[in-house]
Amino acid sequence: MIESKQKINKILLIFPAVIFSGESPKQIMPPLGISYLAAYLRPDYEVKLLDAAVEGYNQESRISTRFFQYGLDNDHIRKRIIDFAPDVVGVSCLFSSQFLSAASVCAIAKNVSPEIVTVMGGTHPTFLSEQCLADRNIDFIVRGEGERTFKELLDCLRCGQSFKDVGGIAFRQDNLVRINPAPMIAEDIDRIPVPARDLLPLEKYFQINMPMGLISRQTPAMNMITSRGCSFDCSFCSSCHFWGRRYRPRLVENVLDEMEQLKDMGIKELKFFDDNLTLDRERAKKLFRGMIARKFNFSWNTPNGIAAQTLDEEMVLLMKESGCYEITLAVESGDEQILRDVLKKPINLKHTLHIAEIIKNCGIDTYGFFIIGFPQETKKQIYNTLHFMDKIRLDRISLFIANPLPGTEIYRICREKGYLSGDFEQKPLDYFQSVFQTPEFDSKFLESTRRRWYWRYNSKLLLRNPFKFFRKYSIFIFKRPLFLLRIIINKLIVPSLNYARNQTEKK
Repeated sequence: MIESKQKINKILLIFPAVIFSGESPKQIMPPLGISYLAAYLRPDYEVKLLDAAVEGYNQESRISTRFFQYGLDNDHIRKRIIDFAPDVVGVSCLFSSQFLSAASVCAIAKNVSPEIVTVMGGTHPTFLSEQCLADRNIDFIVRGEGERTFKELLDCLRCGQSFKDVGGIAFRQDNLVRINPAPMIAEDIDRIPVPARDLLPLEKYFQINMPMGLISRQTPAMNMITSRGCSFDCSFCSSCHFWGRRYRPRLVENVLDEMEQLKDMGIKELKFFDDNLTLDRERAKKLFRGMIARKFNFSWNTPNGIAAQTLDEEMVLLMKESGCYEITLAVESGDEQILRDVLKKPINLKHTLHIAEIIKNCGIDTYGFFIIGFPQETKKQIYNTLHFMDKIRLDRISLFIANPLPGTEIYRICREKGYLSGDFEQKPLDYFQSVFQTPEFDSKFLESTRRRWYWRYNSKLLLRNPFKFFRKYSIFIFKRPLFLLRIIINKLIVPSLNYARNQTEKK
């Protein structure tokens, strides 16, 4: 364990190469996590950012029959570490599927010099700190919201003070893992500087132009958040435990000032990554009125999803006037009992149908998230979701298979019921394949059902409104035909062949 005073001045924050399923498109946007950390640290430390995903976007390798990786390879990452000679390497690990990639960065750093302090943060290490620290190349875990915790850890190392009582970190002590209680979250998030986007190769994101959700009306586009925290306790989501159960909005003027900066940078479209952009209705309306008053003329959408219960007609009209062209409704399930008792998500399906109609009537496109295959779900309830999906008739949908993310209630239930293999946490994870089966359904049922309904639904858009279909997907049809072909092959043809092969083998 690191004990003595360290030379701590140069910090390299790395977003690692991305592990992804062949069914997933290669979406890429500036990583907000390490950008916020850099902004918070750089008054006191020399900080550099390395987004290995964007810098090696076209470098692809297969890591299994189902999963690929894109991003800088180990030799390039090693060279970047050697060139900067950091005292600390911080690695982002947002999702469980990225742990192997993030851990390899820590191994590279330690291979360059055992004196480099390695720190990992993100949702996966936050909830599985003990498992992550079994890797001796990882010195520390920063758990949950990272700015204040990470800086306090660095300050302790620099000054030779004990870090053992720093809240929110995990580390090894006498060959045991010590997990400190999480610190108080930042009460005033307006005191956290806006992301250090100037430390990233922004032109590369703009040239690739594959934002989260894939759709954009204008380029360049930029992601941003206006709030942190979630007051809900949805059983399938770890966000409320990572950021805290209390909703913490930024001041509207603070958000508008950041937008002003983005406008000056030439940004034309915004992607709101908030978990709860419209939770505080009056604040949201004030924000949209401010965007209108300042005449930003951004186009914008909500790829992370909006809670339908927070919307009303006045809100939607303001969203439209301020530049919103698409609203993503995070519906999840079309079964009231699953929503209420299993997901614990406060959604009224009748109100959701009503809001969807208001959105359409205002001329805003609709996108929806739906999930099937929860551990307590029956086949009848799965079909209730699929039929509701047909009933609401959104412009496009994503249909996912439920998988137990560490830090969620669903994960705990699956562990208790013995649904997960012993090495589950070490495997890449996506939302197109089931990793468990219950007495009610197996993975083959879920995968074939999801694929059939997904393609049937999305193909209907072409028949219902060909003009809208070609407007929405023209970038892929005319400018990126090879990308579109790859998606069709990986999402439709390959899974269908695998399913047919499995059925033949069963016979």
